[in-house]
Amino acid sequence: MGIFGGSRENVFRPSPYSSKRRGRRLPRWLILLLVGTALGASGVLFLQHSYGPKLLTVEESSKLRDDLQTATLDRQNLQTQLDQVQGQRDRNLAERQKAAADLLQADERIATLTQTLQILQDAVPPDPRGGNIGVRWGEVTLHDGVVNYRTLIMREQADKSPAFQAQFAVELAGTRNGRADTFVSQPVAFTLARFAPLQGTVALPDGFVPQKATLRVSDAQGRTQAMRIYFVRSASAQTGG
Repeated sequence: MGIFGGSRENVFRPSPYSSKRRGRRLPRWLILLLVGTALGASGVLFLQHSYGPKLLTVEESSKLRDDLQTATLDRQNLQTQLDQVQGQRDRNLAERQKAAADLLQADERIATLTQTLQILQDAVPPDPRGGNIGVRWGEVTLHDGVVNYRTLIMREQADKSPAFQAQFAVELAGTRNGRADTFVSQPVAFTLARFAPLQGTVALPDGFVPQKATLRVSDAQGRTQAMRIYFVRSASAQTGG
């Protein structure tokens, strides 16, 4: 057919490689999701910056770490001191318990000794002169020119009475250069409650040989309250016998 044959309508079909191809749009739900995520992240950052804990600098972090180490050392030192105090407390408690046990034993021994002493006091013969104060027992010996004495002075009624302030002296009778002579020791002050054991020595003058000894107890004014006479024995003879 010729050019002027039947007419056909030409339809335009774009090439698949054409740059004018229409782009594909993103789905609306994806856009809303991305916008929501961005808004949420922004809100978290805003809240953290406005109301959250303050971020520390390097210097502040280093100082905080040093402070923590110092606090840890202080806690360890305090724990050590606490252990020492508790140990000392335990030792003190053990010592108090031991002291209480020792005190109880001492009280028991004192009670036993008191009963024994009372029995011995009752067994000692009374002073022949009688009276409230008496020389219950005595012993006088001579050794190398020195007189040694031991005696027990007792008071009968002393429960509620104050202690008696007394003096004790030894009066010696003997010979000196073939003649009768006497010698009196210096008085010794003592306090008498229930009983008082006394002992001591008396240095003799040159040439004096004692034979008898009077053990005398006087009050503070020198008034005789008790006395008893004993023979002076040789210490060597007493040891040999």
